[in-house]
Amino acid sequence: MATPTPLEGASCCVYSVVRSAISGRNDHPRNNVTGVNNFPNILRFDARDILSNTNEVEYAVVNRLYAKHTSEQPEDCGSAGMPSLNVGRPTSANRIPWERQGGPQEAPCETGPPVREIVTWELAQKYFLDPTFGGALVPGRRNVFTTTADFTGIAFLTDARRLSPLISRLRIQTTARTDAEWDIDYDFKKGLINSSMAFVNYRIGQFTLGGGDAYLRAPGETLVSNTIAGPERFNQFRVLLGYGYPNKRGFSGATNLGFDANLGFLQYSALQTTYNWDCCGVSLEYRRFALGSVRNENQFRFTFALSNIGAVGNLRRQERLF
Repeated sequence: MATPTPLEGASCCVYSVVRSAISGRNDHPRNNVTGVNNFPNILRFDARDILSNTNEVEYAVVNRLYAKHTSEQPEDCGSAGMPSLNVGRPTSANRIPWERQGGPQEAPCETGPPVREIVTWELAQKYFLDPTFGGALVPGRRNVFTTTADFTGIAFLTDARRLSPLISRLRIQTTARTDAEWDIDYDFKKGLINSSMAFVNYRIGQFTLGGGDAYLRAPGETLVSNTIAGPERFNQFRVLLGYGYPNKRGFSGATNLGFDANLGFLQYSALQTTYNWDCCGVSLEYRRFALGSVRNENQFRFTFALSNIGAVGNLRRQERLF
């Protein structure tokens, strides 16, 4: 660990920490699971039902860069403690890439010398000693097992293999107003990028502007629902504009747009408005999906909430724009 040194022209100090070891992100570098002998006969209901035999090693390199604010003045981070809108950053393992879940809050401004992690870069990969996962792998189709779903959200198993794609996770937060991330998966066996997702958010007071790009190269396979061959490449741009936050008294609103770069049309759009009084609040949301023969529909959702009592409606927390 290097000694913190001041940055020129800035009231902060920076040092980096590098961890390089055979260590998985879930603290299970070596994983050996046996006894799942009837995988094809298990009905799929939840994550437990995709548990398979596996014998694997996970290794990762993580580099972290920290900054320490040495000035006695509070950092310019907008409204203290105000929840912020985000495009792209998920908040849990089962997260939706482009939407907020659960409404995490931005930390309030402090007058002390807080230390913040401004850059994190992680590289990780898995080596499978059992490339067929105890016979559960079916060649020629996308196979999803617990061990691969916990590692990356991209289904890369279409045949027996020893090495998983190399995943890179780069997160940058130089100030409390900005937030950026770039996630990329590179498959050495096929020599291509499986997925790449980048986004950036910027906050000015109660206004939020966000944008991002999601690229996915999926194995081409026939969809069971309509026997139409699914596209191999997806490339979608997203833009989010927002004002306010969930608990703000009065009006708040946000809109989210998804544009398909390959087909050249608007695939997804959403608009949410919220108005809060002292005792209660109401939220309305409209969504439009235009995915051709796969999905083409309009959705209207609402929620009416009473303070300290509860809420009623069909707009779930994981579906909110903020």
